Amino acid sequence: MLTGKELGAAIEAARLKKGVSKVTLARAMEIKPPSVQDWIHHGRVAKSRLGALFQYFSDVVGPEHWGVREEWGYNPSLRIVDGMVTLPQYDLKAAAGPGRYLEAQLRVGAVQVCQDIVARILRNSGVALASLALVTVAGDSMEPTINDGDIVVIDRSVETIDRDGVYLFTFGDETFIKRIQRMPKSLSVNSDNGLYKGWEISPEETSSLHVHGRVIWAWLGKPI
Repeated sequence: MLTGKELGAAIEAARLKKGVSKVTLARAMEIKPPSVQDWIHHGRVAKSRLGALFQYFSDVVGPEHWGVREEWGYNPSLRIVDGMVTLPQYDLKAAAGPGRYLEAQLRVGAVQVCQDIVARILRNSGVALASLALVTVAGDSMEPTINDGDIVVIDRSVETIDRDGVYLFTFGDETFIKRIQRMPKSLSVNSDNGLYKGWEISPEETSSLHVHGRVIWAWLGKPI
């Protein structure tokens, strides 16, 4: 991937090709115009901004423009068309209740999402665009954070419980969306709805745990 002044030159070239002003670019990235100047002159762009930056210019330049591999945060199938980005959607209702069997895990659909919403998610999460997927929630155990029928965005690149957070995972033969906390000798699985009791996964049981991703956004427009 390009860095330093080479990255800055690539940003300026993409800006000119897209035909947008520095002020417009700053507004789209939700930063101040002087920061855009710094990006262009020095190529100092926070890693958390790169996904949104590449996505913003994906209608005029491809991954080779930035010197990145396609699998690094960029997927040509996710190009913007008429201001919409197509994201994959898992055709299953992940359990946010007592637990549901992982039926139809391999059936995947696609949903068109407004470019501005995707850019906002990328800016807040720092996640690569190609790692995003949508999942529909069933159950009320994560209310009020996530409600029954909500669509959540997951980071599919997460395959382990590397930090405390809300995860989509299968334990045994059931799939859940739950809040998981790392404990000294176990994983604590909890619901945000106080009516549901928590439980633990011991080190001996982790072989039955399969993490599908970390929940980073709820479709009410809020980060998780």
